[in-house]
Amino acid sequence: MSSLPVHVFKDSAASFVEALSENGVEFSRRIQLAEVQMAAGWIIDVFSVLKDPAPWAALATVLVTWLKMKANRKVIVTTKDNEVIHTEGLSVEDTIKILERAKNVAVIEVPPKNNA
Repeated sequence: MSSLPVHVFKDSAASFVEALSENGVEFSRRIQLAEVQMAAGWIIDVFSVLKDPAPWAALATVLVTWLKMKANRKVIVTTKDNEVIHTEGLSVEDTIKILERAKNVAVIEVPPKNNA
């Protein structure tokens, strides 16, 4: 089984973990400890069974759907070649191709601006 680290930023943790669970995507959580304050306090390791012909299809579906649910969400993939790709507007098929080359993923939900 292989895994892909997904750095989950504070306001995205609950909704993204819920989306993974609802779609049957296996994952484990680990806390990222540091001596300084960090924006991404959680890392989620998303697991993929290697025998699956499209091992990242379920995660790609979750990412595309999660992004479409709210305009204030971002998914940023860093590939093994250190290419940075923002996946907003990509299809599930295109997202799968990117995940196959991924080193890690950042999932960000920006909190709504308070107009007060």
